[in-house]
Amino acid sequence: MDGASDGARLVEREGLVASVVPAASERSVVNSVVYEDPAALQDAYAELEAAYTDAWTVWVPDHDHETAGFLERQGHLLDADPEAMILDLDEIERPPEPPAFDPGADPRVIGELNDVAYGTPGSFTRALARLAPREGLYAYTAGPGSCLLTMDHEDDCSVWFVATDPAARGQGLAGALMAHSLADARERGRTTSTLQATDLGRPVYERMGYRSLGEIQMWEKRRAG
Repeated sequence: MDGASDGARLVEREGLVASVVPAASERSVVNSVVYEDPAALQDAYAELEAAYTDAWTVWVPDHDHETAGFLERQGHLLDADPEAMILDLDEIERPPEPPAFDPGADPRVIGELNDVAYGTPGSFTRALARLAPREGLYAYTAGPGSCLLTMDHEDDCSVWFVATDPAARGQGLAGALMAHSLADARERGRTTSTLQATDLGRPVYERMGYRSLGEIQMWEKRRAG
């Protein structure tokens, strides 16, 4: 998210990283914190809270009850619990291309399609307004109205912003895009793929061979008013 919209930046501290996206301050999924060290999160909490103007969330592994309790005492609420999933890329087969397949889409289109798919007028469009092509970032679309982003990190290809217009669901577009993007990742030398699955997306990913690594809870806080 760093630089993907006006004012978007990262806060990096020992043991944690936070994305701050003022252009979509109401959308906590892009204003969020991930951590390796629970103590570092607690030490940096006041600084993190001051960085956000509206909604923000902390991603907490479901076994870290201590951090969940700490956040609840600070006024956070459990908003969602998507499932972390992983796939060995040698299991992927490339399917026929879906209609209007574009493996080199403009990354900014991803925000527009996510707003349509999830009913978030303008939020993701604003959050990704300046997202530009760069090494390791790949945008895919198929028509009508399905998209995703992938990002390479070391041996892994992570999948983000998977979305399909409700009017186009049930046609296998997202699954076909996923399979093509992951076959491409394997050809680039990646060996695994990871993602966070909502209840809507989990069956699609399970059919592709993704397996669960456990839930990651989203503890959200919104400013009053």
